[in-house]
Amino acid sequence: MTTTIEVAGEALHLLPQRALWWPARRLLMVADAHFGKAARFRTLGVPVPPGTTASNLQVLDALVLRHAVERIVFLGDLMHGRLLHGSATFHALIDWRERRPALSLELVPGNHDRHAGDLPPALEIRVHRDPFDIGPFALRHHPEPSAGRYVLAGHVHPVVALHGSGRDRVRTPCFVFGEGVGVLPAFGAFTGGFAVARSAADRVYVVAGERVLELPAVGRPG
Repeated sequence: MTTTIEVAGEALHLLPQRALWWPARRLLMVADAHFGKAARFRTLGVPVPPGTTASNLQVLDALVLRHAVERIVFLGDLMHGRLLHGSATFHALIDWRERRPALSLELVPGNHDRHAGDLPPALEIRVHRDPFDIGPFALRHHPEPSAGRYVLAGHVHPVVALHGSGRDRVRTPCFVFGEGVGVLPAFGAFTGGFAVARSAADRVYVVAGERVLELPAVGRPG
């Protein structure tokens, strides 16, 4: 179940798959996919299960079909590190792209993308300068203000801690919309998260299974 909010006069859909859908532009926004991160950790001896890239691509496929997506803009950190030719991650991405030749893929580079270097031409991903201005929005990787536009960004991997009875607590990804900057949760399945400090002006929406729910504002009872 999606949650629809209005930002800068536009209707945006917050998806439980940790992505943002802008129906007026047929555009899906995804932040911090970090493709290849799990594989990188395995090369360092960290026992991380395989299959995260394939799982993330399956989620993207489902969203593309469900919403008739025409464009995907990645808000930085598409790759976690250099995409090695012939690696499992390389083949998974190339195979997925070949199945979606009409889909426009675009990237606002993040810090990990710059370390990763140039993407394979076969992926056909258009790279924009940061900020990438479109309509009333400035699409960025780092959540920094941009004069005259509302910023949509990633980088932070925002999560909030929800408290239950006793000492029970769960950390869940969230969308955060402040006065001039909105931050998307990390899309990648193996990315971790940073607990956000909420202000009274922030609208916070948590991913709760198959739903996206708004939290009460700071200082307002639930």
